[in-house]
Amino acid sequence: MTPSVQRLGDERGIALILALMVLLTLSALALALLASSALEPRISRNLHDASRARWLTEAGIELGYGLLAAAGDGAWNALLATADASWVVLPSLDGAALPGLTPAEGSYVVSIRNDRQAADGMTVRSAGTFNTTTRTIEVVVRRVAEGSSEPTRRVFYTISGWREF
Repeated sequence: MTPSVQRLGDERGIALILALMVLLTLSALALALLASSALEPRISRNLHDASRARWLTEAGIELGYGLLAAAGDGAWNALLATADASWVVLPSLDGAALPGLTPAEGSYVVSIRNDRQAADGMTVRSAGTFNTTTRTIEVVVRRVAEGSSEPTRRVFYTISGWREF
């Protein structure tokens, strides 16, 4: 056999090349796993912040609705008069925190304006913020009166038109 034919049949170096290719492939898989695992905590934090901001927003809607429902006819009409043109922030619910929590643990702002589509109704907007995440919900609150005479007259407050953004 000639030396050139003998060299072509020599396969001693192929093991090193295959081992390096397998090592390179395993290294790429390990890097991909590390990159995706580094994103998981951020995704989890974003979901937590968005959920907490939404809960604060819903709490703001409930508290704003409670204030409007507790307002008598005079206060309701005064609120409707002040909320004619643009959004009016309810003073007690401006940057408020839930009872027992600090503003660093999340806050919300509740504002109102007249609902132009319905008589004797207003739109309530609540924006909840936690860390850097803000969620906003708008609802329409209408005052519905039953009965014509004062002693038997009952007033109901209804919520409709829930919109989240």
